[in-house]
Amino acid sequence: MRRVGLPAILLAALSLTGCALNADPYPEIPRFAKSGGQTQAELDAKLSTIEGLRFTEAAGSKPNAKGNTGFGFRFELDPAYRITDPVALVDFLVESAWSVRDGYMPNTTVEFDFIGVRSDQIDLLTVGAQAGWVPVGSQSKFGVAENGYSSLSVWISNTGSRDSERGGVANRERLGKWPGDAPDVPKNLVVPR
Repeated sequence: MRRVGLPAILLAALSLTGCALNADPYPEIPRFAKSGGQTQAELDAKLSTIEGLRFTEAAGSKPNAKGNTGFGFRFELDPAYRITDPVALVDFLVESAWSVRDGYMPNTTVEFDFIGVRSDQIDLLTVGAQAGWVPVGSQSKFGVAENGYSSLSVWISNTGSRDSERGGVANRERLGKWPGDAPDVPKNLVVPR
């Protein structure tokens, strides 16, 4: 007679209780839309065409323990280039994050970590406010670090008690249905110095 191992018994017990190892803990979070927007690969291809910017991250996240998902951009500016329109860049990236259909819909924030040229003084929090994504005074302002680092959180959550004051409700209305239309890269966004 063959012995049934403990792993098989545990798996059977979990399956009977509805706790199967591959169960989807957050079925209410939209993901993997069949149409609309763009794929992650299409976004990556667009970002690679922006001469002077190097993206080390541009991706959405899987749900954490609370069911929160987001989208993050990490990028840096080549010192031989300058960003001509920081507001257009932030608009393009937020709309791009919202347009990626082959992953989870972001339901908390779109995060930016940027290293630029310090003398350019591109403070993404200020840019986010100028672009209308961040209500003035809703986030702590740190300015531009010595190495040119700046960050920004664009709230897109619209279900929490503080989401309205963080801009989440207005931002979701502005973005519309997920996945949104894939934006084109703004012309002459980054140019040689």
